[in-house]
Amino acid sequence: MKCRLRVLTAIVAAAVAVVPFDVAGAQVPADDVEVILAIDASGSMLRAIDAAKAAANEFVASMPAEVRIGVETFADIVTVLTPPTTDRPLLAAQIDSIEAGGDTALYDVVVTATQHFTPTAENKVLVLLSDGKDEGSLATLEDAITAVQGVHVEAISLTTAETDLESLTALGPVTSAEDAAGVSAAFARVASLLAEVIEPIAVPSSTDRATTSAPATTVVAATPSVAPTATSVPAAAVTTSTEASNASVWLWLGAVGLFCGLFVLTLLLWPHERVSKARLGIDTPRNVSEIGTRAVSAIEEALERHGKRADLGNALAVADISIKPAEFVAVVGVIAVVAGLAGLALVGPLMGLLVAASILVAVRFYVRRTKAKRQEAFAEQLPDVLQLVTTALRSGYGITQALESVSEDAEQPARGEFARVLVEVRLGRDLSDALRSLAQRMENIDLEWVVSAIDINRETGGNLSEVLQRVSETIRERARLARQARTLTAEGRLSTRILVAFPLVMLLWQWRANPDNFDLLTHGGGLVCLIIAGILMVIGSVWVHKIVNSVAY
Repeated sequence: MKCRLRVLTAIVAAAVAVVPFDVAGAQVPADDVEVILAIDASGSMLRAIDAAKAAANEFVASMPAEVRIGVETFADIVTVLTPPTTDRPLLAAQIDSIEAGGDTALYDVVVTATQHFTPTAENKVLVLLSDGKDEGSLATLEDAITAVQGVHVEAISLTTAETDLESLTALGPVTSAEDAAGVSAAFARVASLLAEVIEPIAVPSSTDRATTSAPATTVVAATPSVAPTATSVPAAAVTTSTEASNASVWLWLGAVGLFCGLFVLTLLLWPHERVSKARLGIDTPRNVSEIGTRAVSAIEEALERHGKRADLGNALAVADISIKPAEFVAVVGVIAVVAGLAGLALVGPLMGLLVAASILVAVRFYVRRTKAKRQEAFAEQLPDVLQLVTTALRSGYGITQALESVSEDAEQPARGEFARVLVEVRLGRDLSDALRSLAQRMENIDLEWVVSAIDINRETGGNLSEVLQRVSETIRERARLARQARTLTAEGRLSTRILVAFPLVMLLWQWRANPDNFDLLTHGGGLVCLIIAGILMVIGSVWVHKIVNSVAY
């Protein structure tokens, strides 16, 4: 009545091992093995029951014809569809008749299944499929553990929010399946493990068949059902081996690429210093960042050739990012490559591309957002700056001295920007040109008016402080009107955000709560409706955005 120690040891070791191993000498005859399939038929298995039945049929077909197999289901109660038998058509018919509904009597089926093994069977295997914790069993977990003494249990857990891995692990080794498709792979894995320890019945040779009696003919007739097993198990093993090999290749490629990326990043960020002869042991000193310098130079030439260097330099200056455009591109590019290679090594090539693209998009968004915030802050500070200049001019200072007071007393970013203007003037640039460059850099039309007023005053004369005072009052009034317009249109902007976000939230909720209804939107007329709805949402968002923002100026 006890299982052979060597057989159980081989099965348990196979269940834990990740790679194939040698089980020579541990095989047992197929007619000494009995398997009972205990399939969860509770209501939570409604969406996966068809996949479970298909996987169970494949499992039965992959077993040698001499292995006796029984089928039981459990929901509110335990149903014995058939005791262990070698009648494969009967097993297929009983498995196809399974329907889902009810609770999960997990512990009861374990106790019941162990009572339906043939008493004379030496090797008993219980294959248990469940997607949730026990509900409604009369037996306890301790009863189930006691009942499986002397029985090898292989549990397959379909992962859900109610999965109870602790109880399944207490019964035996557990193979997790993330979805319905994974159930088939889990059954195939259990079948391959059993095939390692089951010794197929020898098929008589042609000479033996010529001289065998009627009983021998019966054995020969059974061989066609055994033949598929001999070919299906190695195919699964080859597939698993190929997938593992591919994963290993991606892992090595990602690791090597990650090292190279970090090395290049180190070269780019390494200080440009000379290394002493004694340290290098050579006569001619070399720059350790030579490769990084050449890479930055190549990137700078490419930016200049495509006319992007000046625009990127202005964007970085306005965003207050103190780095050269070529160095910025090089550092961001290397970081994106390193992150992409890390994603490739951990998950795969698609995740690597997504991570790299996400890094580039995030950096671009950060630069634009920071630039827009500093430009907005400068526009808000401009009336106060003009007031400060007007006060300095009325005190007898010149325009240059007045701007010096701004560079000392104003808030950031106005203080830093006007300090840059004074530096350019001291280096020989005309004041009007420096201020006009500031207006273009900050994309501020009000400052362009101020520059025009200063140019007119320098050519025709007049009271510059009074002109700047009027310009300052005009800018303040326009800013007040813009704030009032934004206040009046706040409800429209909020409505736009709600109307755009609400359908997306409902779509995600349907995807998680009711996948069957969501599937209707992924093909046919549902997909067409979904595309049309998306186009209308984009058009409506742009329309409302134009309406609520056009009244600001």
